[in-house]
Amino acid sequence: MMSPEMAVAIVHGGERGRPSLTVLYDERCPLCRRLKEWLGHQPTIAVIEFVAADSHVAHQRFPQLDHERTTRVLTVITSEGAVYEGERAWLACGWALPAWQPITEHFGSGIRLRVARLAARAVDGYRHRLLARAEPCERCQVAGPANAKLSRR
Repeated sequence: MMSPEMAVAIVHGGERGRPSLTVLYDERCPLCRRLKEWLGHQPTIAVIEFVAADSHVAHQRFPQLDHERTTRVLTVITSEGAVYEGERAWLACGWALPAWQPITEHFGSGIRLRVARLAARAVDGYRHRLLARAEPCERCQVAGPANAKLSRR
């Protein structure tokens, strides 16, 4: 027996909605805010929504996530519910950009994925050093040196 949803999908040729990504970014980090701004202005094949990591909205939408971790590691959630962290989250963001798709596919497996992992860890390390030196953010009211837990790994 066919479900009503399956029948509708067949009638509509299996159409699916445009895929979407939710990027949890650390709004306290100047680098994260700049990358969010840049990514938000690029043409994409998927809708990209940005949500501040460890925010009230993030807790409501994704209650099962380790929200403290999302402030330390880039996290992306797909419209299908898949969760990507670290290098895989960076690759998911790159996949959404048509010009970057060949690059992300190139680094998606094997030894190249290890290279992507090293690059993501280097960016995370730089980001945490940047946060430690950051001036207070007017939007988030957090000073870098006062928030010592961010510099822990």
